[in-house]
Amino acid sequence: MESSPFQSLVSLLSNILEAYTTAFFVLEPKSRQLQMTASQTLSKYLPEKVALPLEQSGILSQVQKVGQVVHLDKLQEGTLNLSATIPFYRDGESHIKGVLVVPVGDGAGVLYVDTKFSWGFNDKQQKLIREVANVLHYLLERELSVSRQESYGRVFDLWQKLDALPFKDDAVEEYCGGFINACSGFLGSEYGFLSLRQPGRADQHVIAATSNVPRSLVSQSLPANQGLMGYALENRKSLLIGRLNPGTSDHYLFLPSEGLPHQGTFWALPSDMALGHTLVLAFLSRQPREWSPEEQFGITHALEQLRMKLERCCYQEECQQLRHFDVSTGLLNAMAFESQVDATLTNSMHNSLPCTVALLQFEPWQILSTKVSPRQLRRWQNELAANIREGLPREVTVGLMGENRFGLLFPGLTVQEARTYLTAAADSGRKFMGSRVKGVRLQAQAGAVGFPQEGTRSEELWPLVSARLYAALRTKSEKTSV
Repeated sequence: MESSPFQSLVSLLSNILEAYTTAFFVLEPKSRQLQMTASQTLSKYLPEKVALPLEQSGILSQVQKVGQVVHLDKLQEGTLNLSATIPFYRDGESHIKGVLVVPVGDGAGVLYVDTKFSWGFNDKQQKLIREVANVLHYLLERELSVSRQESYGRVFDLWQKLDALPFKDDAVEEYCGGFINACSGFLGSEYGFLSLRQPGRADQHVIAATSNVPRSLVSQSLPANQGLMGYALENRKSLLIGRLNPGTSDHYLFLPSEGLPHQGTFWALPSDMALGHTLVLAFLSRQPREWSPEEQFGITHALEQLRMKLERCCYQEECQQLRHFDVSTGLLNAMAFESQVDATLTNSMHNSLPCTVALLQFEPWQILSTKVSPRQLRRWQNELAANIREGLPREVTVGLMGENRFGLLFPGLTVQEARTYLTAAADSGRKFMGSRVKGVRLQAQAGAVGFPQEGTRSEELWPLVSARLYAALRTKSEKTSV
């Protein structure tokens, strides 16, 4: 009890009054208990630590609720059982002549004083007790203020640590890992998780976790509608369970067989992102914990900062997609494909490797627009692009150079080696389109040039490959007209 900042004042009051017991009780709002934080007594019945439920604390509860002083100045002799009035005397007490209970602050606590020396307390003594109660209230507010400042100091340290983490668009996972470790250490939780669900998906992925989380949970796709994490995702609500129940079948995070402890305290915070993604930041502590409002505020604000950083990455990725890829087919657009050709030519020159640039065109494409809607034509174009890519090696780059013209880049292959794949792509696309529209059969023509045999710069290769495609199309047109 000596460690209490209120002990010296309580002891001083008790000595001045020659009191039998002097005790200061503080209300814990969450547990609704009156906890004895300082005391001095001659009684052998008063425990060193006392925590009384507010509704079962007798006279103390009355004073705390009503906020008025209660003075019992003539207790009867032989009060062997005061359990209904003064329940903190564990085994009973006797011959108490006077009791004075004073509220401390606006329901913050109560100051209890009793005596066996005289019948009650005179006016001067009562005034002294009230003055001490006022000082205790002041000290209590200062103590709470210092505690709150310490909590905010820890929050500020956390934010500084997170700000110091390097955030790069190509290393987002490393940042999220550092974020999880810092927040878990701040809360004192053994496990931390950051899960992401993409728009329109029925699953979630753990994109960052503390090192003790089973790797199987990080590497696999997890259902987004199961467990406590699924509840937070589906309902978009924070979930704080102070004491998990291992005997409850639904007190698991992701999967019933996940290999995580189903005990202690669990906290999950969902956050919706602007592009439709949903984040869930979660913590699991093996032992039950109570996180202060300041700690919860610090984590909530940190999550919002993380969300904005991840949204920036998503917007940049979307922007890159719009700048470099065709929206309908997902292929590189014409400008991006040309840039890829330039980069491949430079790499081929440095490493003395060949490469082939080809153009593949399907005709008569325009006549299809007179037969079907633009939406159907775009769907066929998308399916045709997927069909062409299916038979090509992974290292081959495909771009959409026009509505019905595709560019193909074969790094490391000569024209003769690439022609096999080019012919297969043309045949595959032609067979796929088949007779999609009655009376219209598409034909595929191609032109190809090789580096370095036929040119070393893109300014030389592009006119040549276009000329060869044009010649193939003209030859086909002349044969058809004949």
